[in-house]
Amino acid sequence: MNNEHRARDWINFILERCQFPDAQVLKEHLDKAMVSEFCQCGCNSFKVMVSANTKAIAAPDKYGVIFEANFNLEEAGKTLEILIFSGKSGMVEYIEIDCCGNNFPVPEAVEAVGEPFHVSAGSVLAL
Repeated sequence: MNNEHRARDWINFILERCQFPDAQVLKEHLDKAMVSEFCQCGCNSFKVMVSANTKAIAAPDKYGVIFEANFNLEEAGKTLEILIFSGKSGMVEYIEIDCCGNNFPVPEAVEAVGEPFHVSAGSVLAL
């Protein structure tokens, strides 16, 4: 079940394993952020609300993916995709967690193998 506890587990996973270009800046966004709107479709996506007095992580006035990390899962042929979106404020606003492009539910116990096989940081990052 996708809920606040699960979202906090994902935040820890992102900070520890996803190779964000400046993990400390991302940590400042996510440590005190409020999380809500936990998708129940089988993905583990959720909305993020960052305090307005936090320094922007991306260029303002744009909405979109600012970072992506993809992992192979222990189950053969399956992947885990993590996408971080910013909003017009330049703050993190949404985190999408999918399994095989949301073709399968995210497993309850995620066994990501090694380092991400794909990492992409958007050009709008303000790092």
